[in-house]
Amino acid sequence: MKRDVVVVLVVILALLALNEGLRLLARTEVPLAIVEGYSMWPTYDNGDILFVVGASPSDLKVGDVIIYRKYDGALVVHRIVDKSFVNGKWVFRTQGDNNPYPDPYPVWEDQVAGRVEAKLIPKVGVVFKALMPYKYAILCLLVIVAVILAMWPSDKKEEQIKALVEEENRFKKVFK
Repeated sequence: MKRDVVVVLVVILALLALNEGLRLLARTEVPLAIVEGYSMWPTYDNGDILFVVGASPSDLKVGDVIIYRKYDGALVVHRIVDKSFVNGKWVFRTQGDNNPYPDPYPVWEDQVAGRVEAKLIPKVGVVFKALMPYKYAILCLLVIVAVILAMWPSDKKEEQIKALVEEENRFKKVFK
């Protein structure tokens, strides 16, 4: 039973390490993104999980799909439809593939989190998005369950104790 608990804890730690490792490898704070909505349909659908890499603003080009932060902090996945250099900074015009018009606001280089490289898993992100507000509660619950399982007496231990007691009783009978 304790081995099971160790496995659960190792899996939790591995997932946390994977996220941090992806951030380092992808050179972005947002290596995985979940598409919300249908503005990028049919290229990306609601719930698709995307792999994002950091990219220098000068390397980004018209046609690239980027993820950027709006002024309120929300992340947006849209395609670059125009690029210009203004006052020493790159400025992008973006548009969702399913939108009839470009976005009304410019995207400055410091808003860009990265370039979308691939769709990893279609539609599964809907489940993750639903659980996201509870991620810390779920993590705490998993740790509590792991600790309880570690402290729970296993049937194997009880059987071992019973066998030792029986063996001790046999020895007592033999040596009486």
